[in-house]
Amino acid sequence: MLKFKAWAFLMIAIMAEVIATISLKAASGEGWGYALMTASIILSYYFMGLCVRIIPIGIAYAMWEVLGLCLIVSFSIFIFGEMPNIYQKIGIGLGIIGIVLINLGEKK
Repeated sequence: MLKFKAWAFLMIAIMAEVIATISLKAASGEGWGYALMTASIILSYYFMGLCVRIIPIGIAYAMWEVLGLCLIVSFSIFIFGEMPNIYQKIGIGLGIIGIVLINLGEKK
């Protein structure tokens, strides 16, 4: 149960990071965007701190970054109409492969 809770905390941290990043673009420099970004980043780091008590920091950080990136790119495509180029798509794919390899290499 404890490991499940740590993974739930990591997912909350990732979603908070995504909200923080998307809010900056959506707000177009208005104050509410900065306020939402600040609150979301604080929330993200708080839950990241909770999850690394159980999940190794290397795995948690890699997943936080790459899954957050994938979600941000997805939202930017559907909300803002920003399409990644081939190099960016390759980079995202390599990041996902990296997460898989890191998780496969985790000591049980």
